[in-house]
Amino acid sequence: MKYPLTSIKSGNEDMSGIWVSIGFRSKDGEQHMLHIVGGEETNAQPVGRTLVPIYLERDDQSLSCYQGADKILVEAASVTVTLNKVGQDALELPKTLQCVAEKAGRDFKKARGIFKEMKTRKSGEIIRVV
Repeated sequence: MKYPLTSIKSGNEDMSGIWVSIGFRSKDGEQHMLHIVGGEETNAQPVGRTLVPIYLERDDQSLSCYQGADKILVEAASVTVTLNKVGQDALELPKTLQCVAEKAGRDFKKARGIFKEMKTRKSGEIIRVV
């Protein structure tokens, strides 16, 4: 489904990791946030566990999951997230969530760069930036 993108913020910080938060308005007019947190760097050497993959969260942690997307496509003024069954169930969203910006401003361009960095991390192969 296509939704208007109302905001997009991103960052790469020591404590919170690499992330993009996408604000969108649902068909009923309600405001939502989709948080995408990049997986761990592939050169990380965790002890006693595997690398953490991409994490998705809608609005708060009660609607969240790891490895819930099959594809994240970032285009000139939109982000399309194709969810798998795990993501659809956990986030209570349809299979495809396309968030379209009226104009790709500075924050959107910064998020594109963050998505490019996410591609190099665990589970990053699902991200495509065109």
